[in-house]
Amino acid sequence: MKKAGAVFLAIFSVVFFSQVLFAQNLDDFPAKRDPATNLIAEREKSEIYSKLKCCACNDSFDKCVCPEAKEMKAYIDALIESKVSKDDIFYKVAKKYTLNSILDERIKSDIEKRLIKEAGEKRPQITLEPLSFDFGNVNKTRGKVSKIFKVQNKGNLDLIITNIRVSCSCTTASLKVGKNKSPDFAISGAPKDWKEIIKPGESGDLEVALDFAHSSMTVGKQTREIFIATNDPVYPQVTIKVEAQVNESNTAQGPALSGEMQNGVRLIKVIASKYKFTPDPIVIKSGEKARLSITSVDITHGLAISEFNVNAVIRPKETAVVEFVADKEGKFKIFCSVYCGPGHSHMQGTLTVLK
Repeated sequence: MKKAGAVFLAIFSVVFFSQVLFAQNLDDFPAKRDPATNLIAEREKSEIYSKLKCCACNDSFDKCVCPEAKEMKAYIDALIESKVSKDDIFYKVAKKYTLNSILDERIKSDIEKRLIKEAGEKRPQITLEPLSFDFGNVNKTRGKVSKIFKVQNKGNLDLIITNIRVSCSCTTASLKVGKNKSPDFAISGAPKDWKEIIKPGESGDLEVALDFAHSSMTVGKQTREIFIATNDPVYPQVTIKVEAQVNESNTAQGPALSGEMQNGVRLIKVIASKYKFTPDPIVIKSGEKARLSITSVDITHGLAISEFNVNAVIRPKETAVVEFVADKEGKFKIFCSVYCGPGHSHMQGTLTVLK
């Protein structure tokens, strides 16, 4: 009996320790991820990337190689690896890199509501009027031009502006609050000890200046950005975008014509968005037949030019086409004929008909 018990104990010990050693040996080999799991992860990453932006470059986020894009991608990849949900990934990205990094308007709106709820009722609240501006067609010989943007505090605590910087050496920005006017800030931004306070219900003027004679202003469509850092917990950084169509420095040419001629018709693509038309102005020659292809990128807008009996309604993400003959010379007001929000009355542009 004792011999049988010893044999059983020996067999049990061999089996047990064999399993332990086998399990330890498995730990020496890296786990192989199922190819299907890899494919799902790549699709998820691609979907997340498609709804983000990082800087003012024209490259899509997945192709962008700027330092900020690399940092954001590493951060997102780590979140995906940690099995963080997509909604929480977008939320964390917005918290770390601001809401401006979110392209998808629905996702952006949901996160904004979440941030507002977290911030509570007592907070500063920055608003800008307008958020963007198109200088239209500008010759390089024009030199410096500027635009004033209204910076308001619609919150109930002091709004503290801690930095203002720009995206290009051809651009400067300065802020005037009451009698205080800041220096002109460039790419490096404001000094570390600089700040400006806007009291609740008050506002300041942000002057953005572009030097079209600067060497960085090449012929073609140009976009510049101005970044404003604040203590607003929902929008710790807001961005203003300015654009222009830069033309050769030949004043004899006059304003550049919009669009292109095809089969005797001037074709012009127009973008309608809160609260502007792009391009602005629209420039054509007297006697030309113009065809405007108008796309709304956000909500329903209208485009009307009374002198030429033009009145189009453009639904969200759709395109409307109108045609007219420019049988009058001069400058004519373009306006939005469909109520589109609090900035509706400011949604105007200019049609210039040359001789």
